[in-house]
Amino acid sequence: SVVTELQYCTFFNDKLALNKAIDSIRRREVRKHPELKYSRYALLKNPENRTERQEEMFQIIKRANYEVSRAWTLKANFRSLFGCETRGEAIRYFRLWFANVLQYNIKEVTRVARMFFKHIKGIINALFLNLSNARAENLNGKIQQLKSTGRGYRNFENFRAAILFFYGNLDLFPHKLT
Repeated sequence: SVVTELQYCTFFNDKLALNKAIDSIRRREVRKHPELKYSRYALLKNPENRTERQEEMFQIIKRANYEVSRAWTLKANFRSLFGCETRGEAIRYFRLWFANVLQYNIKEVTRVARMFFKHIKGIINALFLNLSNARAENLNGKIQQLKSTGRGYRNFENFRAAILFFYGNLDLFPHKLT
């Protein structure tokens, strides 16, 4: 089945949801563990993009075994889903990951995992079909720009005509009649 734009957007919002959950846990835990202060980017950046100082901070947090470090491990394990070769393998891996999340019982990550579970079909499709809604988003941006440039239109028909004129790929040159 073809991945829909909604499923594709959901997939990338889901990835962001894991980062939001980790940051939420970090904010909650920073009250108990002041050494977590200023550790946001050390936890949220991809390992290859961390600075030396962020890497040191990350290693300290990881060794301390805080709830936020366990949540980060779950996020890293989720990223392994991208390495699956087949849909069946991806589904099996996701089920193992989901069971692991439930076992850790970290409320923020569990909430995100349940959301993933609802959208698993779309997530798997997005992984293997490699489709995107980038063209639709680009057109929407152009239409919004047209709307603001036009400073409003008297009615929808005028707005529609402007969209078709600028972005409808219409051939407006006169043709010779034969």
